[in-house]
Order: sequence, then structure tokens, then C-alpha cells
Amino acid sequence: MDRNANAYSELFYHCVQVLNQYDNSISEETFLEHYFQENKVPNETFVSTILFDCIRHSTLLKTIIDIFYATDGIHIRRSEHNIYKIIVYLIFFQLDTVGFKLLRGFINSVQLNRMYQFLKFLINENHLETIQKECMKLYEQEYIDDKIGRVMKTYLPDLRGILLDLTDAIEGRTAVRQIPEPTKIQPFNLTAPKARIVPIPKIIPKLEKARTIPKTTYEPSREHIELEKIREDNHRRGLNKLDETRTLNCHFLQTEKSSKTQKKLRKIIEERDKNLRFDHFRANPPPKTETNKIPVKLNVATILKESQLYKKQEDDVRRRLMDFEAGGKDAQEFFQWQQTMQKQDYDEQMNIIERKRLEGKMSYEEAILARQRLVDENRRLADELKRQTQEAIENHVKEKVKEEQRMKQLIDEVVNGRENAKLAQQKLQQYKADFVKQYKEEYKQLMKQALEEAEAEMRQRAELIQQIRVLESVPIDRWKPVDLTSIAGHGVHDEMSIAELRERLELIKLEREKERESRRDHIVKDKQVKEQMITNTVQNIVKYRNELTTQTAKK
Repeated sequence: MDRNANAYSELFYHCVQVLNQYDNSISEETFLEHYFQENKVPNETFVSTILFDCIRHSTLLKTIIDIFYATDGIHIRRSEHNIYKIIVYLIFFQLDTVGFKLLRGFINSVQLNRMYQFLKFLINENHLETIQKECMKLYEQEYIDDKIGRVMKTYLPDLRGILLDLTDAIEGRTAVRQIPEPTKIQPFNLTAPKARIVPIPKIIPKLEKARTIPKTTYEPSREHIELEKIREDNHRRGLNKLDETRTLNCHFLQTEKSSKTQKKLRKIIEERDKNLRFDHFRANPPPKTETNKIPVKLNVATILKESQLYKKQEDDVRRRLMDFEAGGKDAQEFFQWQQTMQKQDYDEQMNIIERKRLEGKMSYEEAILARQRLVDENRRLADELKRQTQEAIENHVKEKVKEEQRMKQLIDEVVNGRENAKLAQQKLQQYKADFVKQYKEEYKQLMKQALEEAEAEMRQRAELIQQIRVLESVPIDRWKPVDLTSIAGHGVHDEMSIAELRERLELIKLEREKERESRRDHIVKDKQVKEQMITNTVQNIVKYRNELTTQTAKK
């Protein structure tokens, strides 16, 4: 940093030195007071504001500086982080107040190449998104949008102008660069779409007229009319024959009957005549089916179902016979026993209910007695508590009198010790001043040592990079002969060569073929066993059916 570069260089130098030398072991006011006594600062208020605000926003500023060192600032010294911290603070927090004149003066006080890299990092949109995401983990979104988003939207063209000036200074151009105006958005000159042509409607085809339904559809046919006439003639002839048979004079069958019997007979005849329905449609009987002579082909499921049915019938008969052999009896005794047991259960349940009712009544009386005992106990405890409270008040009054006497003695001791406190304060100030001087000397030595170590490390890195580039420039023979009998050497379990892999694949194929043949033979055997089982089942079903037919024939 050049302290004589411009009118703001001295002020920027003191701002950086204040941040470098400050330690958290002492307060900011004490530190600034000693610093202003030892150094001549142009604007003490501005330097104090820089120190206070940088400490207050240290987390946000440290986050931005760490992102810069991790991306574009890899080759920049870490010892200069306070320089960039002040620039970030001025841009995001004080740019509305101090203006660009002070900011340009501070930027021109630092080496231009480093400042160019830092401003390029701040203006980059990708880095700005990264900064906002990291800062949102620490602060609220509204605060970040106000401090970072608003400032960058407002002052982005001015910061780009400063970046262009730094580019001209680095490249040696002295002419003033004109900042191009921002692009103005204009609407697209699109051609208006043509009006759509109204489509010609399609001709809807007309349906052909349907033929009218002929009248004969709902009229009976000639054959039906002729059959109705024949049926009526037959019915009339039958009625005439019936009347003729009723009027026959069969003297050998006539017997004189009473009038009461004749009335009953007439009623019976009238009821029979009412039930007669000569006009009723009589359907032909269904043809007789010969079920025993027609062979029916059964499938496997039907055969198994029928065999299972016959087995269940046999099991029922066998179980019934075994029950009779074991001395089975009538279920009436069981029902009587069941009724008696249910009556006993009901009596027990009523006894339990009555007992619970009596227990509830007893518990209610006991609760009344317990409540009375609780009231007596509470009254006794209240009397005891009043007595203890009175004793505590008396003890508190005694302790308060003793405390007042002790405070009077302490006040006398403090008045006597104030004179010695001034001497102790002077000694403490002298000790702090000596401590600050010693800390500055040690800090300078440590900074010098760290700078030397960093330079030595950079030299070692440069040598190592050069050696790596030399090794990379040497051509390497990467051809390797293929040996199918050798393994790759990756250190994997069951690692094998390609030849061994092919041999094992052939063996696996042979084993799978053998398994397939054995499975095929097993399926054939199962099929034969199943066919034999079905044949036996069909024979048993035929035998059962023959037995059933013989039994029904005997009945």
C-alpha cells in the first residue's frame, strides 16, 4: 500500500492499521485513544466508525472475504484481508454516505492488479448468488436483499466504470473510456397474423326414408285364425257331448237323493266348472332324457370334486356309525343341562351385581369419613403453618438488624479505601501501556516471520509445480500387451482371468443343461402319477354311481 498515492491514501492506511493492530483483550475506545495519541490521523471519527462497524459486521464481511479467497483470490496474500474487508464495508454499508470519490481514492491506494481481481469478483453475478446464499444462513433474507441486492442493482454501472478505469490503468491507456449506455428493450416487430378463412360447411347427407311397417305384422296369420276356429268347434262339440251324457236316462243307476244332497252336488259341480279352463294354453311336455345311457366326458376338476363329495359322504356315515357304537344319546339331556348351567350363571351374575352395589355404598361412606379426616388434618397443618410463619418473621427481623449493622461497617471501610484506589488505578494504566508496547513489538516480529514463511512456501510451491509440469511433458508409453490368462490385479475377491472366466461360464452352461433335463424328467413323472390318480378316481366314481343306481332300483 502506498501512503502518498493520493489525498485519501493516508486515511486508508490508518483504517487498515487499526484493524490489523486491534485485539479483543481491550475495549475499542481504549485502543483508539492510545492509537490516536501515538499516530496523527487525519479523520479520527471516520477511523473510529470503520473499526466499530467492521467489528459489528465481522461475520458478514468474513464470509464474503472467505468466498473471495476460495475462488478468485487464491494467489493473493491472506495478510491483506483487512484491505478488502474495508472496501466491502464501504460498498455495502457506506456508499450512499461517502460517495465514489472516497472509494476511488482508497482503490487507487492499493496495487491495481489485486484491486482489479477483487472488483471483478464482486461484480460477477455467479459470485453474488453464492454470497447471498451463504449470508442467508446467518441473516434474514430481507436484510441481505437490502444490503447486497439493492446496492448492487443501484451502483452496478458505476462499479463497472471503476473496473474499466482500472483495466485502462493496467494496460497503460490514458484516454477516457466512454461507458456505453445500457441496452434499451424494444418490442419485437412481429407481423400481424392473417385472418382465418371461414371453412365451407360440409354437406350433411340426408337419410333415406324408411319403409312403413306392414299391417300384417300386428295381425294374426291365416293359419292361426283357422286353428282358433277348429279349437272353438272342438270345444263346442265337447260341451254338447257332456250335456248329452248328463241327460241320459240310466234307470239302473238312478237313486233318489235328498234335496240337501242335491244342493251340495250342484255346488261341487259349479266349483269344478269354475276351475275348468278350456281356453288355457297347454304346453307340450319336455322330452324324456336318458341320463344313464348318455356318456358325459368329465374334466379333472369335476372328477376331483365328485370324488371329494363321495369321500365326505362316506366320512359322515362312518362318523355317525362310530357315534352309535360309542353309545350316542338324545340331545334332550344336553339341553336340560345347558338350561341349568345358564340359570346358575345368571344367579351368580346377579350376586356379583348386588355385591358391587354394597361395596359402592361402603366406599361412599368411607369417602365421607376420609374427607372429614382430611379437613381435620388441613386445619391442623394450617395452625402449624401460621406458627412457623410467625417464627420466620421474627428471625427475618433479627437478621435484617444484623445486616444493617454489617453494611454500616462496610461503608466505613469503603470510605477509608478510596484513597488507595487512585494509586492502584495509576499503576494499572502504566501496566496497560507497557503491555501494549510489548504486544506491538511481538506482533511485528510475528508478522515478519509469517511473511518470510509464506514467501518460502510460495517458492517451494513454484518449484514443485515446475517439476510436475516437466514430468507431465515427458511422453509415457501406455501400450500394454493383452494376456487372457493373467488377472487385472484390482484386489477384488474371486478375481480371475478371462480364460478362467470363459471356462467357468462353459461349466455353468453344462450344469444348467443338466438341471433342465432333470426338471423335464421330473415333470413327466409327475404327469404320469397325476394321470394314474385321475384314472383311479374315475373308477371309484363309476363304482359309487353303480351302487347308487342299484340302491335306487331296489327301493
